[in-house]
Parts: sequence; structure tokens; C-alpha cells
Amino acid sequence: MVATGHRRDLITEFVTILLCLIFILFLSFSGCVRPDAGFTFRPEAFGVLPNVCADESTSQVTMSVGDTMQVSYPWSPEDGRFWRVTVTDGLFVSGDRYLPHPPDIPVEMSGTREWMVQAVSPGTHIFIGNLRSRATTVQNKDIIQNKITVTIKENEKNLSSGLI
Repeated sequence: MVATGHRRDLITEFVTILLCLIFILFLSFSGCVRPDAGFTFRPEAFGVLPNVCADESTSQVTMSVGDTMQVSYPWSPEDGRFWRVTVTDGLFVSGDRYLPHPPDIPVEMSGTREWMVQAVSPGTHIFIGNLRSRATTVQNKDIIQNKITVTIKENEKNLSSGLI
């Protein structure tokens, strides 16, 4: 036999879960949660203007240690493909975001994927962006690869302070 207190706890738990589900559905259908709203990981990385801007036509850049580079590639997440980026150890990806274009603008890609990259150590380093398909079908299996060779110089302030 089930105790009355235990049954009351089950009913309370069930009602709480049901109310949460109703609230989530309300948010989804009310327009508060939009699929074209974009996203940002580490938004503080985009708070400062970058020293260098790069796009799909950029193949080489030169920066100093501590500088930032904003890389922007066109992207339509609806087509089932996704960007995967890799960097060598002299670079650090400090931010990642997707900015959708307004729906009334007729463009081929629905938005822009952006990364904020910091120069960490001097040398020649590489930023690689691969646009891959999530689908396992033969169609749409093409991979687009964008590669940026980044030459990082020692910061001139650091060099002058080392001489003293």
C-alpha cells in the first residue's frame, strides 16, 4: 500500500513537471524563442573591436602578440552543414557567434559565423575553418576548407621593456 504522503509528493512532482512543459511550450509559440535569433559563446570577446578582420578570401595576416582577429564566414545552418575550426597553439579562439541576416534581405547564406581569435605567442600559426555536412548521404558531402596563415610578431612594448 502506498502511503498518503508519498502519493502527495508524486502528484506535486508531476504537476511541477507539467507546468514547466507548458511554460516551455508557451515560450516557443509566443515568439520569445526564435530559431533565427543567432547565438554567441563568450560574448565578452566581441565587446572590443578586433585589430584584424578576416573573411573567406583572407589567406594571410600579420599580428602582434595580444592582438585579436575576427574571422567571419558565411553560413546557413538550415542546410545541415556546420563549421568546425582548429587553431595551432599560438592562437586562442576566445569567442564564437552566429549572426543571422534579416529575413527580408535576399542573400544566398542566411547569416554569418564569426570567431574572435587572440594571438598568444610569436611565430607562424594557422587558423583552419572546415564547413562539413552532418548528413551521411553522398549528396552535400562536399567540405569547404578555409585556411589563414597567421604570422605573430613579438609585441614591441614587450621587446622594449625586456631591454631595460
